[in-house]
Amino acid sequence: MIAPVVGVLFLALVLLTSGGTTASGQVGEHEEWSRRIRELREAGRQADAIALAEEYREKAREGFGPEHPRYAIALKVLAKILQNTDRIEEAESLMRRALEIDERSFGPVHPDVAEDLKDLAVILRNLNRVGETEALLRRSLAIEEKNFGLQHPMLIPALTELALFLSINEQIAEARQVFFRILSIRQSVEAAAAAEQLCNSERQQKIDSAVKQKIESHRKLENCRKDYEKTKTFFTLETMDERCKQQKAYADRADGKYRAASATVCPPAAEVARKGLTGSRSQNR
Repeated sequence: MIAPVVGVLFLALVLLTSGGTTASGQVGEHEEWSRRIRELREAGRQADAIALAEEYREKAREGFGPEHPRYAIALKVLAKILQNTDRIEEAESLMRRALEIDERSFGPVHPDVAEDLKDLAVILRNLNRVGETEALLRRSLAIEEKNFGLQHPMLIPALTELALFLSINEQIAEARQVFFRILSIRQSVEAAAAAEQLCNSERQQKIDSAVKQKIESHRKLENCRKDYEKTKTFFTLETMDERCKQQKAYADRADGKYRAASATVCPPAAEVARKGLTGSRSQNR
């Protein structure tokens, strides 16, 4: 009875989290190395991908030194490839070294440390070291909650790994709770995205209406001024501003409506969905 429940939870988690939030990537050179390694793996050239990842590690060590976060990134790239080979123990060693560097560089509660803990837990799960895996996953999630709050989409990867671990180890009641927490977060994100879309749509409608009024009112004002120039004589007592006072007032109101509509700002979906956001993953090192 338990096995089918585990299977259902696993499938649901995969469907829910596919295309979900992932950790922020690095820019520049790291992205180029990652692209080349990924292309080799997708082409089935695993040995070449490992060789290139090892070259990247050495380049990072030479360029930044063995204690720099950029070197830790290269270690993690290699570890994630090796964890699916017969060199999984080496992958564990690399990931632990990367974790050590990041903890020393950023502190023990940094989001990058949380991601390292999660990735190390995945390796240990594959090595069937249940106790260590659970401890690392819970610590990773606690750090993410501290940095992002309890309902932020950045928690989804850590929650997913914890739910899968609990399911595999037949802790179904808690796995179900974590699963529904993931669902709640995703629903909040989707609702926020829908609200943002509606707000943007209404804003654009107001702008379009204001633009039409602005064009029409200024056309009438311009026509009034032209008529004044055509009909004025030496004996005309009223000024152009006096004759076109009403048209000028309409034009001014239309300008005001346009400015107000254009100034409307719709909160981004990420801002609407967030609850207690206090930090973010590093973008640059």
